[in-house]
Amino acid sequence: MAANGVFLRGAVFRPHHGEKSPWRLKSVKNIQKITKSMKMVSAAKFGRAERELRPARVYGAGASALYEKVEIKPSEPKPNNLIVVLSSDRGLCGGIHSNLVKAVKNTLTERGGDNTKIVACGEKSRQLFLRTHADHLLMSFSEIGKRPPQFCEATFITQEILNSGFQFDMGEMYYNCFK
Repeated sequence: MAANGVFLRGAVFRPHHGEKSPWRLKSVKNIQKITKSMKMVSAAKFGRAERELRPARVYGAGASALYEKVEIKPSEPKPNNLIVVLSSDRGLCGGIHSNLVKAVKNTLTERGGDNTKIVACGEKSRQLFLRTHADHLLMSFSEIGKRPPQFCEATFITQEILNSGFQFDMGEMYYNCFK
């Protein structure tokens, strides 16, 4: 390769950004193949989890219908609130976790948030809450959801919340719903 009229031994020609080199195209295609296979694996896992949860949705629909029909009014002007956030421990889709945390933060600013505590299920949401709302974080759980959801995990989380000593009047759950 010539530089200022001098031939440099062992110099490697690297095309400028406008040109596509064959090894660059090959590596991009390999990355696309890996990404496609990762998408297929995650779709299979999601489908399996959705099939296993389908029978339990009947109970959730019945409980939500009951709460809609019953009118419960708080006895205090400012009730103690509990927010349970369900996210994952790891993953490359940061938008899912940040959107959950943004929704909770918006709720905290709307209500004042003085008497609200957060339970974070998943390492990603815990990390995001520790940065800005560590004083609201009551407890966090990780390593939950590696396998398909089971009733014993939900029972464990519920029991830990009840044993925490925080008396709450209203509770909310924030989670992602695939549509």
